[in-house]
Amino acid sequence: MHVRAMVLRNKPDWSVVEAANGDELFKRLQDTPVDVAIIDYNMPGDNGVDTAAKLRQSHPDVHIAIITANAQDAVVSGIRAVGAAFMPKPLEEEQVARFLNSAALPPRRAAQAAPE
Repeated sequence: MHVRAMVLRNKPDWSVVEAANGDELFKRLQDTPVDVAIIDYNMPGDNGVDTAAKLRQSHPDVHIAIITANAQDAVVSGIRAVGAAFMPKPLEEEQVARFLNSAALPPRRAAQAAPE
């Protein structure tokens, strides 16, 4: 899965900033505003839902998607509870394109991609 490549194929005029975990994400957000965040549920440190909840509190206008192979009801409910889109693994480019298009953003700020 190459999230960065999928984002850039669908939105070639967007910038992509990557972070390995939630702590790195919030450090990068100090210098680089983002409109979109694609977060892996099983990233190191806080899980994707916890990171998305913190992101939602600090940056309420960011469009968030969480990717995971864990489609258990509790996980999907947690994703939706923080106002994030659920994208199941294996991730398909069409899913990424739909999410990016639903954000309806001008190409002025960076897209945050999950690490590959």
